Amino acid sequence: MTMPLSLQHIRQYKIILVEDSDSERCLLLNLLDSMGFTAQGFSNAQGAIKHLQNEQVDMVITDWMMPQISGIELCKTIKSMPCSPYTILLTGNNQNAHMIEGIESGADDFIAKPFHSGVLKVRILAGLRIIEMQQKLASHNKTLNQMLVKEQDYLNCLRQDLSLAAQLQRALLPKNSDLTEGWRVTTEFKPAQDLAGDLFQCFNIDEQHIGFYLLDVSGHGTAASMLSFTLAHHLSSHQKVWQSLDLALITNKLNREFDDPEQCGRFATLLIGIANTKTGAVELINAGHPSPIIVSPQGAKFVDDSYAESQLPIGIDKQHHYQSQHFTMEKEEQLLLYSDGIYECRHSKFGSFGLTKLLKNVSDARALPAEQLLHYLSYSTELWQEKQAQDDISLMLISTTNTLSHCGSQM
Repeated sequence: MTMPLSLQHIRQYKIILVEDSDSERCLLLNLLDSMGFTAQGFSNAQGAIKHLQNEQVDMVITDWMMPQISGIELCKTIKSMPCSPYTILLTGNNQNAHMIEGIESGADDFIAKPFHSGVLKVRILAGLRIIEMQQKLASHNKTLNQMLVKEQDYLNCLRQDLSLAAQLQRALLPKNSDLTEGWRVTTEFKPAQDLAGDLFQCFNIDEQHIGFYLLDVSGHGTAASMLSFTLAHHLSSHQKVWQSLDLALITNKLNREFDDPEQCGRFATLLIGIANTKTGAVELINAGHPSPIIVSPQGAKFVDDSYAESQLPIGIDKQHHYQSQHFTMEKEEQLLLYSDGIYECRHSKFGSFGLTKLLKNVSDARALPAEQLLHYLSYSTELWQEKQAQDDISLMLISTTNTLSHCGSQM
Protein backbone atom coordinates (compact mmCIF):
# COMPACT_ATOMS: atom_id res chain seq x y z
CA MET A 1 0.00 0.00 0.00
CA THR A 2 1.38 3.43 -1.02
CA MET A 3 1.21 6.00 1.78
CA PRO A 4 0.38 9.64 0.90
CA LEU A 5 3.30 12.04 0.86
CA SER A 6 3.43 14.38 3.84
CA LEU A 7 4.23 18.10 3.50
CA GLN A 8 7.64 17.46 5.07
CA HIS A 9 8.38 14.81 2.47
CA ILE A 10 7.19 17.08 -0.34
CA ARG A 11 9.50 19.89 0.78
CA GLN A 12 12.57 17.65 0.71
CA TYR A 13 12.33 17.02 -3.03
CA LYS A 14 14.22 19.35 -5.38
CA ILE A 15 12.15 20.54 -8.36
CA ILE A 16 13.22 22.92 -11.13
CA LEU A 17 10.90 24.69 -13.56
CA VAL A 18 12.12 25.61 -17.06
CA GLU A 19 9.94 28.23 -18.78
CA ASP A 20 11.17 31.00 -21.12
CA SER A 21 8.12 33.23 -20.47
CA ASP A 22 8.81 35.31 -17.34
CA SER A 23 5.13 35.76 -16.54
CA GLU A 24 4.26 32.09 -16.93
CA ARG A 25 7.37 31.04 -14.99
CA CYS A 26 6.47 33.39 -12.14
CA LEU A 27 2.86 32.18 -12.19
CA LEU A 28 3.88 28.51 -12.11
CA LEU A 29 6.43 29.05 -9.33
CA ASN A 30 3.78 30.75 -7.17
CA LEU A 31 1.33 27.98 -7.98
CA LEU A 32 3.86 25.31 -6.99
CA ASP A 33 4.65 27.18 -3.78
CA SER A 34 0.97 27.36 -2.87
CA MET A 35 0.72 23.63 -3.36
CA GLY A 36 3.53 23.06 -0.86
CA PHE A 37 6.29 22.39 -3.38
CA THR A 38 9.66 24.14 -3.42
CA ALA A 39 10.85 24.84 -6.96
CA GLN A 40 13.64 26.80 -8.63
CA GLY A 41 12.99 28.53 -11.95
CA PHE A 42 15.12 28.79 -15.12
CA SER A 43 14.38 30.92 -18.18
CA ASN A 44 16.12 28.59 -20.66
CA ALA A 45 17.31 25.03 -21.08
CA GLN A 46 20.99 26.01 -21.02
CA GLY A 47 20.76 27.27 -17.45
CA ALA A 48 18.81 24.20 -16.39
CA ILE A 49 21.37 21.83 -17.95
CA LYS A 50 24.24 23.62 -16.21
CA HIS A 51 22.41 23.35 -12.91
CA LEU A 52 21.68 19.65 -13.44
CA GLN A 53 25.37 19.00 -14.11
CA ASN A 54 26.28 20.31 -10.66
CA GLU A 55 23.25 19.56 -8.49
CA GLN A 56 21.12 16.50 -7.85
CA VAL A 57 17.52 17.27 -8.85
CA ASP A 58 14.48 15.05 -8.32
CA MET A 59 12.05 16.52 -10.86
CA VAL A 60 12.13 18.79 -13.91
CA ILE A 61 9.01 20.55 -15.21
CA THR A 62 9.73 22.07 -18.60
CA ASP A 63 7.87 23.90 -21.34
CA TRP A 64 8.02 22.43 -24.85
CA MET A 65 8.40 25.56 -26.98
CA MET A 66 11.60 27.43 -26.01
CA PRO A 67 14.28 29.19 -28.11
CA GLN A 68 17.64 27.54 -28.90
CA ILE A 69 17.03 24.34 -26.92
CA SER A 70 13.46 23.11 -26.88
CA GLY A 71 11.79 21.09 -24.16
CA ILE A 72 12.07 17.97 -26.34
CA GLU A 73 15.83 18.45 -26.72
CA LEU A 74 16.12 19.14 -22.99
CA CYS A 75 14.35 15.85 -22.22
CA LYS A 76 16.78 13.97 -24.44
CA THR A 77 19.74 15.61 -22.70
CA ILE A 78 18.32 14.86 -19.25
CA LYS A 79 17.78 11.19 -20.03
CA SER A 80 21.41 10.86 -21.15
CA MET A 81 22.60 11.91 -17.68
CA PRO A 82 23.69 9.19 -15.19
CA CYS A 83 20.98 9.98 -12.61
CA SER A 84 18.25 11.56 -14.67
CA PRO A 85 15.40 13.27 -12.78
CA TYR A 86 11.70 12.63 -13.34
CA THR A 87 10.56 14.94 -16.17
CA ILE A 88 7.14 16.48 -16.91
CA LEU A 89 6.70 18.13 -20.28
CA LEU A 90 4.25 21.06 -20.63
CA THR A 91 2.81 21.88 -24.07
CA GLY A 92 0.01 23.83 -25.65
CA ASN A 93 -0.63 20.98 -28.10
CA ASN A 94 -2.55 17.94 -26.90
CA GLN A 95 -2.46 15.93 -30.11
CA ASN A 96 -1.54 12.26 -29.78
CA ALA A 97 1.44 12.66 -32.10
CA HIS A 98 2.91 15.34 -29.82
CA MET A 99 2.28 13.23 -26.74
CA ILE A 100 4.06 10.25 -28.33
CA GLU A 101 6.99 12.42 -29.42
CA GLY A 102 7.32 13.90 -25.93
CA ILE A 103 7.33 10.52 -24.16
CA GLU A 104 9.73 9.03 -26.71
CA SER A 105 12.13 11.93 -26.15
CA GLY A 106 12.48 10.92 -22.52
CA ALA A 107 9.67 12.75 -20.72
CA ASP A 108 8.03 10.71 -17.94
CA ASP A 109 4.73 12.59 -18.11
CA PHE A 110 2.92 14.97 -20.41
CA ILE A 111 0.50 17.80 -19.51
CA ALA A 112 -1.32 19.85 -22.16
CA LYS A 113 -1.97 23.57 -21.60
CA PRO A 114 -4.18 25.03 -20.35
CA PHE A 115 -4.37 22.69 -17.34
CA HIS A 116 -6.18 22.70 -14.05
CA SER A 117 -3.94 23.39 -11.06
CA GLY A 118 -5.27 20.25 -9.34
CA VAL A 119 -4.22 18.15 -12.32
CA LEU A 120 -0.70 19.55 -12.16
CA LYS A 121 -0.54 18.82 -8.43
CA VAL A 122 -1.64 15.19 -8.70
CA ARG A 123 0.73 14.63 -11.62
CA ILE A 124 3.61 15.99 -9.54
CA LEU A 125 2.56 13.91 -6.53
CA ALA A 126 2.36 10.81 -8.73
CA GLY A 127 5.85 11.57 -10.02
CA LEU A 128 7.19 12.05 -6.48
CA ARG A 129 5.71 8.72 -5.41
CA ILE A 130 7.52 7.08 -8.32
CA ILE A 131 10.72 8.87 -7.29
CA GLU A 132 10.25 7.69 -3.70
CA MET A 133 9.73 4.09 -4.84
CA GLN A 134 12.80 4.32 -7.05
CA GLN A 135 14.83 5.61 -4.12
CA LYS A 136 13.61 2.81 -1.89
CA LEU A 137 14.37 0.30 -4.62
CA ALA A 138 17.86 1.78 -5.06
CA SER A 139 18.39 1.58 -1.29
CA HIS A 140 17.23 -2.04 -1.21
CA ASN A 141 19.44 -2.85 -4.19
CA LYS A 142 22.40 -1.24 -2.46
CA THR A 143 21.74 -3.28 0.68
CA LEU A 144 21.31 -6.40 -1.42
CA ASN A 145 24.55 -5.73 -3.30
CA GLN A 146 26.38 -5.23 0.01
CA MET A 147 24.96 -8.54 1.21
CA LEU A 148 25.99 -10.20 -2.04
CA VAL A 149 29.52 -8.84 -1.67
CA LYS A 150 29.69 -10.21 1.88
CA GLU A 151 28.26 -13.52 0.67
CA GLN A 152 30.81 -13.67 -2.13
CA ASP A 153 33.62 -12.91 0.32
CA TYR A 154 32.31 -15.68 2.56
CA LEU A 155 32.10 -18.12 -0.36
CA ASN A 156 35.64 -17.22 -1.40
CA CYS A 157 36.87 -17.89 2.13
CA LEU A 158 34.91 -21.13 2.18
CA ARG A 159 36.46 -22.20 -1.13
CA GLN A 160 39.91 -21.45 0.24
CA ASP A 161 39.15 -23.42 3.42
CA LEU A 162 37.83 -26.34 1.37
CA SER A 163 40.90 -26.24 -0.83
CA LEU A 164 43.20 -26.27 2.20
CA ALA A 165 41.14 -29.06 3.79
CA ALA A 166 41.34 -31.06 0.56
CA GLN A 167 45.13 -30.59 0.53
CA LEU A 168 45.28 -31.76 4.13
CA GLN A 169 43.14 -34.78 3.30
CA ARG A 170 45.40 -35.70 0.40
CA ALA A 171 48.42 -35.29 2.69
CA LEU A 172 46.96 -38.06 4.88
CA LEU A 173 46.94 -40.48 1.95
CA PRO A 174 49.92 -42.75 1.29
CA LYS A 175 52.36 -41.85 -1.41
CA ASN A 176 53.28 -44.44 -4.02
CA SER A 177 56.29 -45.85 -2.22
CA ASP A 178 58.29 -48.88 -1.20
CA LEU A 179 57.56 -50.63 2.08
CA THR A 180 59.55 -53.03 4.19
CA GLU A 181 60.94 -56.21 2.60
CA GLY A 182 60.45 -54.83 -0.91
CA TRP A 183 56.66 -54.55 -0.75
CA ARG A 184 55.07 -51.55 -2.43
CA VAL A 185 51.87 -49.51 -2.22
CA THR A 186 50.27 -47.71 -5.19
CA THR A 187 47.16 -45.53 -4.94
CA GLU A 188 44.56 -43.66 -6.98
CA PHE A 189 42.13 -41.17 -5.41
CA LYS A 190 39.31 -39.18 -7.04
CA PRO A 191 36.90 -37.45 -4.65
CA ALA A 192 33.41 -36.67 -5.92
CA GLN A 193 33.54 -33.25 -4.24
CA ASP A 194 36.29 -31.07 -2.77
CA LEU A 195 36.31 -33.25 0.32
CA ALA A 196 35.76 -36.98 0.42
CA GLY A 197 34.39 -39.47 2.91
CA ASP A 198 37.09 -41.96 1.90
CA LEU A 199 40.49 -42.26 3.53
CA PHE A 200 43.09 -45.00 3.24
CA GLN A 201 46.64 -45.65 4.37
CA CYS A 202 49.43 -48.21 4.21
CA PHE A 203 52.56 -48.01 6.36
CA ASN A 204 55.35 -49.95 8.02
CA ILE A 205 54.60 -51.11 11.56
CA ASP A 206 58.00 -52.67 12.16
CA GLU A 207 60.72 -54.37 10.12
CA GLN A 208 58.45 -57.29 9.28
CA HIS A 209 54.86 -55.98 9.28
CA ILE A 210 52.82 -53.43 7.41
CA GLY A 211 49.42 -52.06 8.39
CA PHE A 212 46.78 -50.89 5.96
CA TYR A 213 43.15 -49.79 5.89
CA LEU A 214 40.53 -48.24 3.64
CA LEU A 215 37.52 -46.61 5.26
CA ASP A 216 34.46 -45.08 3.64
CA VAL A 217 32.16 -42.89 5.74
CA SER A 218 28.51 -42.85 4.65
CA GLY A 219 27.44 -39.69 2.86
CA HIS A 220 29.48 -37.10 1.00
CA GLY A 221 30.98 -33.68 1.47
CA THR A 222 32.26 -31.86 4.52
CA ALA A 223 30.42 -33.77 7.26
CA ALA A 224 31.58 -37.15 5.96
CA SER A 225 35.13 -35.91 5.45
CA MET A 226 35.36 -34.52 8.99
CA LEU A 227 34.29 -37.86 10.41
CA SER A 228 36.79 -39.67 8.21
CA PHE A 229 39.50 -37.31 9.53
CA THR A 230 38.59 -38.33 13.07
CA LEU A 231 38.66 -42.04 12.27
CA ALA A 232 41.95 -41.66 10.41
CA HIS A 233 43.44 -40.06 13.53
CA HIS A 234 42.46 -43.14 15.57
CA LEU A 235 44.04 -45.35 12.89
CA SER A 236 47.19 -43.28 12.52
CA SER A 237 50.45 -45.18 12.22
CA HIS A 238 51.59 -43.23 15.29
CA GLN A 239 48.99 -44.95 17.47
CA LYS A 240 50.81 -47.41 19.71
CA VAL A 241 47.97 -49.92 19.40
CA TRP A 242 49.41 -50.98 16.01
CA GLN A 243 52.50 -52.28 17.80
CA SER A 244 50.33 -54.91 19.45
CA LEU A 245 49.65 -56.47 16.03
CA ASP A 246 46.20 -57.21 17.44
CA LEU A 247 43.83 -56.31 14.63
CA ALA A 248 40.66 -57.12 16.59
CA LEU A 249 41.83 -54.83 19.41
CA ILE A 250 42.41 -51.98 16.95
CA THR A 251 39.04 -52.39 15.24
CA ASN A 252 36.97 -52.88 18.41
CA LYS A 253 38.58 -49.80 19.96
CA LEU A 254 37.77 -47.76 16.84
CA ASN A 255 34.15 -48.99 16.88
CA ARG A 256 33.68 -47.99 20.54
CA GLU A 257 35.16 -44.54 19.92
CA PHE A 258 33.06 -43.90 16.79
CA ASP A 259 30.90 -40.80 17.28
CA ASP A 260 27.97 -39.50 15.23
CA PRO A 261 27.49 -35.97 16.68
CA GLU A 262 24.71 -35.12 14.23
CA GLN A 263 22.79 -38.26 15.22
CA CYS A 264 21.93 -38.84 11.58
CA GLY A 265 22.78 -42.51 11.37
CA ARG A 266 26.28 -42.20 9.95
CA PHE A 267 28.53 -45.24 9.84
CA ALA A 268 31.73 -46.27 8.13
CA THR A 269 32.73 -49.35 6.20
CA LEU A 270 36.29 -50.44 6.91
CA LEU A 271 38.75 -52.90 5.46
CA ILE A 272 41.77 -53.16 7.74
CA GLY A 273 44.70 -55.53 7.78
CA ILE A 274 48.21 -56.42 8.87
CA ALA A 275 50.58 -58.25 6.52
CA ASN A 276 53.78 -60.11 7.31
CA THR A 277 56.11 -58.98 4.55
CA LYS A 278 58.44 -61.98 5.00
CA THR A 279 55.86 -64.76 4.85
CA GLY A 280 52.94 -63.11 3.00
CA ALA A 281 50.54 -63.94 5.84
CA VAL A 282 47.69 -61.42 5.99
CA GLU A 283 45.27 -60.82 8.85
CA LEU A 284 42.12 -59.02 7.74
CA ILE A 285 38.91 -57.57 9.20
CA ASN A 286 36.12 -56.56 6.85
CA ALA A 287 33.59 -54.24 8.48
CA GLY A 288 30.86 -53.96 5.84
CA HIS A 289 33.32 -53.29 3.03
CA PRO A 290 33.46 -54.94 -0.43
CA SER A 291 35.82 -57.89 -0.57
CA PRO A 292 39.39 -57.08 -1.67
CA ILE A 293 40.75 -58.56 -4.89
CA ILE A 294 43.83 -60.72 -5.31
CA VAL A 295 45.65 -59.86 -8.54
CA SER A 296 48.12 -62.45 -9.82
CA PRO A 297 49.81 -63.18 -13.15
CA GLN A 298 47.14 -65.85 -13.71
CA GLY A 299 44.12 -63.57 -13.19
CA ALA A 300 42.07 -61.74 -10.58
CA LYS A 301 39.72 -63.08 -7.88
CA PHE A 302 37.92 -61.85 -4.81
CA VAL A 303 39.40 -62.89 -1.49
CA ASP A 304 37.30 -65.89 -0.41
CA ASP A 305 34.47 -65.09 2.04
CA SER A 306 35.97 -67.48 4.56
CA TYR A 307 39.04 -65.24 4.65
CA ALA A 308 37.29 -61.86 4.41
CA GLU A 309 33.82 -62.39 5.82
CA SER A 310 31.94 -59.08 5.97
CA GLN A 311 30.90 -57.94 9.45
CA LEU A 312 28.91 -54.93 10.69
CA PRO A 313 30.12 -51.49 9.56
CA ILE A 314 31.82 -49.34 12.17
CA GLY A 315 29.37 -47.30 14.24
CA ILE A 316 26.33 -49.59 13.95
CA ASP A 317 26.75 -51.47 17.24
CA LYS A 318 29.34 -50.35 19.77
CA GLN A 319 29.12 -53.73 21.53
CA HIS A 320 29.98 -55.72 18.42
CA HIS A 321 33.22 -57.71 18.68
CA TYR A 322 35.15 -57.92 15.43
CA GLN A 323 37.10 -61.04 14.57
CA SER A 324 39.85 -61.31 12.03
CA GLN A 325 40.43 -63.84 9.26
CA HIS A 326 43.73 -64.96 7.78
CA PHE A 327 45.00 -65.80 4.32
CA THR A 328 48.36 -65.90 2.58
CA MET A 329 49.56 -63.91 -0.39
CA GLU A 330 51.80 -65.71 -2.85
CA LYS A 331 54.79 -64.41 -4.78
CA GLU A 332 53.99 -61.70 -7.36
CA GLU A 333 50.44 -61.34 -6.03
CA GLN A 334 48.88 -57.97 -5.34
CA LEU A 335 46.05 -57.02 -2.98
CA LEU A 336 43.57 -54.46 -4.35
CA LEU A 337 41.44 -52.45 -1.91
CA TYR A 338 38.75 -50.16 -3.29
CA SER A 339 35.75 -48.09 -2.22
CA ASP A 340 32.21 -48.75 -3.42
CA GLY A 341 32.31 -45.63 -5.61
CA ILE A 342 34.13 -47.56 -8.31
CA TYR A 343 31.48 -50.26 -8.84
CA GLU A 344 28.24 -48.59 -7.66
CA CYS A 345 28.44 -45.79 -10.24
CA ARG A 346 25.67 -45.87 -12.82
CA HIS A 347 25.40 -45.28 -16.54
CA SER A 348 22.22 -43.51 -17.68
CA LYS A 349 21.45 -46.34 -20.11
CA PHE A 350 23.34 -49.43 -18.94
CA GLY A 351 22.86 -49.12 -15.18
CA SER A 352 25.32 -50.04 -12.45
CA PHE A 353 28.99 -50.74 -13.20
CA GLY A 354 28.96 -53.73 -10.82
CA LEU A 355 31.53 -55.97 -9.15
CA THR A 356 31.56 -58.48 -12.01
CA LYS A 357 32.69 -55.86 -14.51
CA LEU A 358 35.24 -54.51 -12.02
CA LEU A 359 36.77 -57.97 -11.54
CA LYS A 360 36.90 -58.53 -15.31
CA ASN A 361 38.61 -55.17 -15.86
CA VAL A 362 41.16 -55.95 -13.18
CA SER A 363 41.84 -59.35 -14.72
CA ASP A 364 42.11 -57.95 -18.25
CA ALA A 365 44.58 -55.26 -17.18
CA ARG A 366 46.55 -57.32 -14.63
CA ALA A 367 49.76 -57.23 -16.71
CA LEU A 368 49.95 -53.44 -16.55
CA PRO A 369 52.32 -51.75 -14.10
CA ALA A 370 50.58 -50.85 -10.82
CA GLU A 371 50.13 -47.13 -11.58
CA GLN A 372 48.75 -47.84 -15.04
CA LEU A 373 46.43 -50.55 -13.74
CA LEU A 374 44.82 -48.19 -11.20
CA HIS A 375 44.57 -45.41 -13.75
CA TYR A 376 42.87 -47.80 -16.17
CA LEU A 377 40.32 -48.84 -13.54
CA SER A 378 39.64 -45.24 -12.52
CA TYR A 379 39.29 -44.06 -16.11
CA SER A 380 36.95 -46.94 -17.00
CA THR A 381 34.68 -45.91 -14.16
CA GLU A 382 34.87 -42.26 -15.17
CA LEU A 383 33.69 -43.14 -18.68
CA TRP A 384 30.92 -45.38 -17.31
CA GLN A 385 29.44 -42.58 -15.21
CA GLU A 386 29.74 -40.25 -18.22
CA LYS A 387 32.34 -38.08 -16.51
CA GLN A 388 29.84 -36.98 -13.84
CA ALA A 389 31.40 -37.96 -10.50
CA GLN A 390 28.82 -39.77 -8.39
CA ASP A 391 30.91 -40.95 -5.44
CA ASP A 392 34.47 -40.95 -4.14
CA ILE A 393 36.79 -43.41 -5.83
CA SER A 394 39.66 -44.82 -3.79
CA LEU A 395 42.06 -47.52 -4.99
CA MET A 396 45.03 -48.97 -3.12
CA LEU A 397 47.19 -51.74 -4.56
CA ILE A 398 49.63 -53.52 -2.22
CA SER A 399 52.28 -55.50 -4.09
CA THR A 400 54.34 -58.34 -2.66
CA THR A 401 57.97 -59.15 -3.22
CA ASN A 402 59.27 -62.04 -5.33
CA THR A 403 61.12 -63.60 -2.37
CA LEU A 404 58.34 -64.54 0.04
CA SER A 405 59.12 -67.42 2.39
CA HIS A 406 56.02 -69.27 3.62
CA CYS A 407 57.62 -70.76 6.71
CA GLY A 408 54.51 -71.67 8.62
CA SER A 409 52.87 -68.46 7.33
CA GLN A 410 53.15 -66.88 10.77
CA MET A 411 52.18 -63.30 11.42
